[in-house]
This record gives sequence, structure tokens and C-alpha cells, in this order.
Amino acid sequence: MAEEEPLARLVLEVLRRRRKASLNDILREIFIEVRREYVERARRVLERLEMAGLVVKHVEPVKGPVFRYVWYDARPLRRLALRPGLRLTKRDISIRLGIPLEDVEKLIQFAKERRWLIEVQPEVYETQRRIWRVQKMKIYSTRKNPQAYQVRLMEVEEIPRQVVLAGLARSEFTDELEVGTHGAVRVVVYTTNPDAWPEERLSRIMRGLFAEEGISLEMYSNLPYISTFQAYEREELEPDEVPEGVELDEVQVIVYFSLHTGAKYVYIFTRKPWGWAYERYEVS
Repeated sequence: MAEEEPLARLVLEVLRRRRKASLNDILREIFIEVRREYVERARRVLERLEMAGLVVKHVEPVKGPVFRYVWYDARPLRRLALRPGLRLTKRDISIRLGIPLEDVEKLIQFAKERRWLIEVQPEVYETQRRIWRVQKMKIYSTRKNPQAYQVRLMEVEEIPRQVVLAGLARSEFTDELEVGTHGAVRVVVYTTNPDAWPEERLSRIMRGLFAEEGISLEMYSNLPYISTFQAYEREELEPDEVPEGVELDEVQVIVYFSLHTGAKYVYIFTRKPWGWAYERYEVS
């Protein structure tokens, strides 16, 4: 779905400006001439944006039995949810999001389902006071010429404690794994609802990324001189520990490679509604 990325960005831009728009509103702003194939493409994109928690769909009555679908931009509300303990009334939310008061209830229900907001009094809401980092890490080590390999991270990062206990890193805060590690993958998500991110879900994401992007770490893990180790961790964070620019419930997968030539690479994949976006770095 990478070909849908430009359209998804345009749809989000329309909703950012308008806050609320029907399918026809969106199509008229993007296309000079609206064709049937454009309608289907836009619908697919909106479905993916809704699944990703970026937009909210609502059925709006027009007249009698006639209705239409409209979409709201959910991103400003998600950003509010990153401010723990913020107490809000419906009017507060209306003002902060720039949408009419009568439209607020639709977004509130959406946010409550995702535990971005909790109702503390009738029609008084509060953002969650706790945010978790959920992460799963899988490490690949080799017993064949191990001194030639050592994974390096981009910077000092906090990895699961089980990795340290297994002797694969010296500290939870580290910028490298032990000698002999030729690859590692780390799935990370920041969330107000850690129960929505069990280990198996992160494992499926990891396997899906490997399949989509042709990453070979898992393919060779059954060789007799390769060993693997997995760790899963949920940790509550202080608000200021959440990285700047992070989005709630947005999945990031970091893949680390150490080559026998001494070169070391890090790929940072971020899951978007249209597929995986990634950046590649060479680390020293």
C-alpha cells in the first residue's frame, strides 16, 4: 500500500484543516475530477487511517432515512492524551480541538475506547495519569567467529532487564550488546493501555515486518551455530520520559545488524496506515 501514502497524507491534511469532512468534501479538495477509482482509493485510505486511530468515522443524519459518513481528525486528541492527569470538560475539549460542542461526544467515545480519556465525573474527563512503554526484543548471536560481530545501538537506550540477566548486555542503559551478537530487533510502543499490546501481538508485528521487508535474521536462526533470545517488558514511565514527538499506540521497530566486515547498521521502521516507513543509519 506504499502507493497510497501520498493520498493518505492529503486526506489527513484536509482533516487537519477542516477537522470534520465527508468523503465528497475530501475528494473535491484533492482531485480536480472525481472518478470512481478515486472514490475507492479514498475509502481504503480512510479505513486504514481509522484502524490506526488517526481518524474517527461517524454516521451523520441528513434528512429522514438519508445519512452520510463524516470523519474527524483524532490526532489532536491523541496528543492531549500525552499530558497525564489533564482534566477536561466537553467545552474544554471543544475549544482545544476547534470543533463544535455538539461534535465532541463522538471523539470522547473514541478516546474512552482507547483509554486515552477516563470519565471521572459526569461529563468531566481526565487523561490517563500513567503511560507505559511496551517492548519486545529478540537477539541473534553467533558462535561462528563471534569476535567479528557486535551489535551497536544508535545511542544509549533502555532495553529489557532480561537481556542483561541473560548476559547479552552489561546494563539496561546501553549503546551496545555483547560481542557475538550479529543482529537484534526491538519492537516498541508507548501506550495508555498496555493490555492491548501483549507479547504475541508484538511477535506478529515483528514477523510481519520481516516478511514484508525481506529481513533475513529469522531465516537463518535455525543454523546450529546461531542462538536466539527473546525478552518482553512493560514499564510505567514518568511523563517526561516519553520521547519528544512520540505518538501513542504507534509501533516502532528497530533492527540492528552487525556484519563480519565490521560495518554496523540500524534501521528504524515506523508503522504507518499505508505501510512501513523507515530510516537507515550506519553506526560506529
